[in-house]
Amino acid sequence: MIKILIVDDEQSAGRILKVLLEKHIPGDKKIEISNKPAAALELLETFKPSLVMLDIEMPGMNGFDFLNRASQWDFDVIFTTAYDQYAIKAIRFSALDYLLKPIDIIDLKNAVNRHIVKKQSASESTQQPLVENLIYNLKQKDFQQFKLALSTSDGIFLHNPHDIIVLEGSSNYTKFCFSNQKSIIVSKTLKEYEDILLEHGFLRVHKSYLVNKNHVIKVDKEAVLELSNQMHIPVSRRRKAEILQWFNQS
Repeated sequence: MIKILIVDDEQSAGRILKVLLEKHIPGDKKIEISNKPAAALELLETFKPSLVMLDIEMPGMNGFDFLNRASQWDFDVIFTTAYDQYAIKAIRFSALDYLLKPIDIIDLKNAVNRHIVKKQSASESTQQPLVENLIYNLKQKDFQQFKLALSTSDGIFLHNPHDIIVLEGSSNYTKFCFSNQKSIIVSKTLKEYEDILLEHGFLRVHKSYLVNKNHVIKVDKEAVLELSNQMHIPVSRRRKAEILQWFNQS
């Protein structure tokens, strides 16, 4: 059984989300709704949810304030929000789940199922360092200062994007190579990180490579990139003209 706490100051939004969960998420579950964040903090102690579905924009105490005041972090969190580009970017950089309102059924199923799989694997909640990173990111005046949270089998690592030289994708895994010569592997696709890092100076030069433009030392006439870590990365044929033009202009 999973226990889900919905925290949303709009009563109708909370009720709709509860109906969607009851209708589309199979298995035993208990669901509580609170439209007052202060009361929801008490429910963390008494109801003890394993999953909190948390609205971001709430008067008096927004979703981030709510998490800051939680005395325990033994639950996963899925944010629910209307479109807020800056907040969503901060959430994605922190490797946390979010749902846009109005909530899409497939997105809801996928987000809750990720929690269920994690719960069934009996792994401990890793939300606290991710939420702490989210709060750090939200305090930055410029998203270029965001830190990227990477969850691996060895733990959670936080990195500044400018320290990443290249990402190499293989199936559902992505290898990160850093300026300190270290590398880590994350179980997410390269496409997910392309979407996140596009505004941070990264170029998709090949189906398997996402390169930090600031770490490109040289581009030869065959459009092979020499990187600051001495790696040589080929540019795909269909991207060759675009990449050569970009570097010739820069």
